[in-house]
Order: sequence, then C-alpha cells, then structure tokens
Amino acid sequence: MTIFDRHLLRRYLHVFLVLLVSTFGLFVVIDSSTNIDGFQEGKVGAADMISRMAEYYLYRSSQFFDMVGPILSVIAVMVVFAMLHKNSELHPLMAAGVPTYRLVVPLLIGTAMVTTVLMVNRELVIPRIADHLRAPRNDEKAQTVEVQPIYDYASKIWIGGAELIRGTNRLKQAEFVLPPGIADDLTPVKAPLAIYQQQTANRPAGWELHDVQPPLVDLQLSEAGEKVVLAMPNKNHLFIVTDVSFHQLSNRGQSFSYASTMDLIRRVQNPSYGNSSVRSLALHVHSRLMQPLMGFILVFVAIPLIVRKESRSLVSNIALCTCVMGVMFGVTQLGMYLGKVSFISPSLAAGAPLIVSGTLAAWLSDAAQT
Repeated sequence: MTIFDRHLLRRYLHVFLVLLVSTFGLFVVIDSSTNIDGFQEGKVGAADMISRMAEYYLYRSSQFFDMVGPILSVIAVMVVFAMLHKNSELHPLMAAGVPTYRLVVPLLIGTAMVTTVLMVNRELVIPRIADHLRAPRNDEKAQTVEVQPIYDYASKIWIGGAELIRGTNRLKQAEFVLPPGIADDLTPVKAPLAIYQQQTANRPAGWELHDVQPPLVDLQLSEAGEKVVLAMPNKNHLFIVTDVSFHQLSNRGQSFSYASTMDLIRRVQNPSYGNSSVRSLALHVHSRLMQPLMGFILVFVAIPLIVRKESRSLVSNIALCTCVMGVMFGVTQLGMYLGKVSFISPSLAAGAPLIVSGTLAAWLSDAAQT
C-alpha cells in the first residue's frame, strides 16, 4: 500500500468510527429519555439506575453495531470521496494518471475489515449475550418471560408452560401433550419444572421433566413413544426427546436474529420446525450470506454518483447518491417481503437486490470522473 492508500484507509476508519459513535449516542439519548421509567422501576437510586442503564446499553451496542454497521460502511465511503472532491484532492491524482477506481482499493480493504468485525460480532458475540439482549430494562422483569406454546412437527408433541426462567433453560409449570402414536390417546403430561438438555454423545436433545404427572408407569406409550418418552434414574422424572429448544418458546419472530449462521442452518434442517418457520430461517440465512457481498457492490454504486462527470455540484451528487441508496434499501426490503409471503424463493429474495445493485454498479461505472 502507498502512503496515500494508508491515508485513505485511516480516513475511512476514522469516519466510520465517528458515524458509529455518534449514531449510537443518539440512539442512547432517544431511547433512554423515552423509556426512562423502565430503568426506574423498583424504586432504585440514581447510582443503581445509571448502572442498570450502562449494562443495558453495553449489551445493546453489539446489536446496534450489527444493525447499522453495513449501512455505515457504505456511508463512510461516500463521506471519504465527498471529502476528496471537496478538498480538490482528486484532480492532482487524476492529472498524474491515477484512475479513480484505483482509490477504491484502500476503501475496499477498510470495508473488508468492518465486514470481518461484523461477522465476528454476529457469529460469536451476539449468540453469547442473547439472553441479555432479550431482557427488558427492569432487572426484576428480566428473570422470567412469557411462554409461547409451540408444536413439534417431528414428534407431533404440543409444548407449553407458565413461564421461562431466562438464562437457565428452565420452564416452569411445563405441559407436554402427547399425541396418538406416541401414546394410546391424547395425553397431557405436566411438571412443575422442565429443563432443556442439549444433545450429547449419549443422549438426544430434549426436556427433562421433574415430578411429572402422570408418572411414566401410568403412561400408555406406543412402540414409537418409548423412543420419545424415556425413563430416568429418578422415577418421578422423565425425559421427552425433542429438538424444540428453550429459545423457541419465546419471541420466535426474532430469536433467529440472535443465533449464529451454523445454528440457523441446523434449524432449517430440523424436522421439528414448520414450513413457515423453515422458510423464514432460510430467508434469513440467505440474507446473511449475501450481505457482505452487497456491501462491496454498493461501494461501486456510490463512487460514480459522488464523483460524476456531468456534475460539479457536490451537494447534488450526495443527494442523488443518498436517493439511490434509499432505493436500493427499498429493493432489499421488497425482496425480503416477497420472500416472506412465499411469492419468490428465499434464495431469489436475498439475491435479487444483489443482481440489481451489481447491474447498477456496472451501468454507472462510466459516469465517474477519470
């Protein structure tokens, strides 16, 4: 890399960090002022309230970075080229025979660095702090969450309960309804406590029910049911094999956003999920895989619009570029919507914005100053 390349890279990273910190600060100010009552519940003092807010927004910073990072990486490229145009730094370079697109190299490196951090954040950090991201602002309310009953499409078992204890994989007042085929008749099985156990080398994934009623000896299980409802050393406990996990019993519409890509792929392949859930998961997986490439392509869309041949007005160039980026965002949202309503396939829904932006970047390539 040349000295000027390193200069552009430092400028890009500086602009990106300034944008990230300023937007997150604005988010904190607006959100905290709007929801200040949530932090004050329980008659806490000022110090406790500030500590609660600091912890809450510390975890939210990871989620906020994942949400706005791709957008800010493109905006940072726009700002860097706008500064080059405003300060007349492009003309000496072009007079020396340096093509405009040669200046994209350090910005692509910067975009790759940001994308790498985004991927690490999404795949490693967010899944580890998912329980904190699901928690409300009040610590007392953060301990439990309401259960959303779910149907296991593989075993046909209905799973419900009173409430989930956050961060413990525990379900209080659990109720599992065994269908015909597992039992001789529709059979409800209840327990004051159920604990979800991950799959191990010696045991499949499922729920361990404590002090179950009726006990296992009173259940009329079929041959298939004996493979799903298992005995345990404690006669008052039993184990129900299912891939329906703790997190699927609450806030299912957003739970996939807290999972890693490999976990999402395993969920797509899981027969316990219904067709609508599998489609939403597949759409989210395709969107994740396409997002890094989309960020690189949008860089090539933005640059010709900022340094257009036909215009010498920087304000109009930035306005036009902003409008085009808004249209591309609308195309992305339209594709996601059409994928959710099953109008097009998940792969096409995630890939269509990529095709449109790539075509637009190629069409605009001759519009840049050279």
